[in-house]
Amino acid sequence: MEDAHISEAKFDTNASLFAIFDGHGGCEVAKFCGKYFGPELKKNSHYIGGRYKEALEETFLKMDVMLLDPKYSDEIRSLKNEEGGESFAGCTATVTLIMKGVVWTANAGDSRAILWSNKKVKALSEDHKPDNEIEKTRISKAGGFIIEGRVNGNLNLSRALGDLEYKKNASLKPAEQLISPFPDVTSHEIKPEDKFLVMGCDGIWELLTMDEICQIAETSLANNPSCVLAADQILDRGLAPDTSNGTGCDNMSCIVIQLNMNC
Repeated sequence: MEDAHISEAKFDTNASLFAIFDGHGGCEVAKFCGKYFGPELKKNSHYIGGRYKEALEETFLKMDVMLLDPKYSDEIRSLKNEEGGESFAGCTATVTLIMKGVVWTANAGDSRAILWSNKKVKALSEDHKPDNEIEKTRISKAGGFIIEGRVNGNLNLSRALGDLEYKKNASLKPAEQLISPFPDVTSHEIKPEDKFLVMGCDGIWELLTMDEICQIAETSLANNPSCVLAADQILDRGLAPDTSNGTGCDNMSCIVIQLNMNC
């Protein structure tokens, strides 16, 4: 299990913060972001000034800056599951900030945040895959290539935190690197018909559609108002019936967030 998460309903005055960090190549980057993302966001000057899109963007980039800072080297090594020197781990990041009736979602990678409203799914994030045209163009300009949907034949996603070996071109800005840490940010004003959000890493979408996942959560919440129970049921349904083909065998993280007009 290489994931980490944030679930802080009382992150700040009139603000809640939720995040999924899906680790790959090790757990250390996901755990590092799970620890530091919230505190760094809260002290960001854009956040303090009410510019939440810019605050989320800068905090995503700050994670990579901190991962490169020698003062965190010992801590990062202590988070690794295996002994060794340099970290080659990375993680996707989907972050939801609910502030004064608005849902801000920042995403880098293929974890997702979705909204259930009027019995319909609204995607609040978009997967970043190497074959997407925008991603493909950036990868090519950075001198990379794509083989079977993988950057340089390795990573099957095109944006992530960490993965620092793909971000060493000093002539390129962070958003222009082979693997970009720069997120897409969306905003959604909460409406009376908006019922809940579901956030999850790519593992929960392998066996179930976004509609199916929301229907499971809706049924669960109608019988019991526990978001934890709803998330548990989504995860249970996403487990592989067997391990013969690998589908449903990925690590999984899920957060269910009920909404109301006082958010």
